[in-house]
Amino acid sequence: MNIVEKSEDIEKLWHDFLTRRDRASREKLLEHYLFLVRIVVGRILYLLPPYIDREDLEGYGILGLLQALDRFEPRRGVRFETYALSRIRGAILDYLRSLDPLTRGERQNLRRVLEAWRQWEKEKGGEPTLEDLSEVTGLSLREITWLVEQGKPALFFGEEEEIEGEGVREVPDPSEVLEDRELLEYLGRLIDELPERERLILSLYYFEGLTLREIGEVLSVSEGRVSQILTRTLLRLRMRLEEWEGKQRGEGREKAP
Repeated sequence: MNIVEKSEDIEKLWHDFLTRRDRASREKLLEHYLFLVRIVVGRILYLLPPYIDREDLEGYGILGLLQALDRFEPRRGVRFETYALSRIRGAILDYLRSLDPLTRGERQNLRRVLEAWRQWEKEKGGEPTLEDLSEVTGLSLREITWLVEQGKPALFFGEEEEIEGEGVREVPDPSEVLEDRELLEYLGRLIDELPERERLILSLYYFEGLTLREIGEVLSVSEGRVSQILTRTLLRLRMRLEEWEGKQRGEGREKAP
C-alpha cells in the first residue's frame, strides 16, 4: 500500500471511510497514522523494564489506533490525531498495567516509599537519599530498588486496582487528551534536564540494552551503585511528574466557571 501524503487524499479517504466503512480506506488510514503509535511508544520507553518488547507495545498501540478509527466521530469537535493519541496510549497502558508483577503487599510498600519521599521533601526541603528512605520505611536498599524496578507500570501509569476493566477509555474532553500529551512532553524535558550521569545510565540501560554490571564497568562504579542511582532517578521523575499533575489539576479548577 502507498502511504497517503496529500491532504486532499486524506480527506477523500476519510470521506470514503466514514460514508462506506470500507476495508481499503481503513487500511490506508491505518498506515498513514502509524506514526502516532511510534510517538507514544517512543515517549514511554524510558520508563519500562528492559524485558518489555517494543514490538509488543507497538502491537497494542495499533489496536488502539484501529479502535480510534472505528469509533471516531468528527461531530464531537476533536481532531483525529488528538483522539487517536489517547486511544493508543490507553491501549498500551492497559497492557502495561496487566504486566504489573507486584503483589498487593508489594504495591503497598511501593506507596510507602513514595509517601516517605513526599514527607521528607515537605519537612526537610530537599530530596532524600535511598538510605533516608530505607530508614523511614524500614525497607532495605535492596527491597526499595527491586520495588521501583519491578513496579514501574504502577509507579508511572497507575495501579491495577484503579482500572475499571473497560478497555480503552472514551475521551470525555479534549483537555484531558492534551494533558496526557503535555505530561509525556514534560517527562521528556525532565529526562533532558537530568544530571549527565543519570541521563547516561537511563540511556545505556533502556536504549542500549546494557546490564547494570556493564554500565558499572563503563562508569567505574559497582553494579549496586548503578542500581541505586537508577532507582533514585526513577523516584525523582515520579515525584516531579506528580508535582506537575497537581499543578495542572489546580490550574484546571481555577479556569472552571
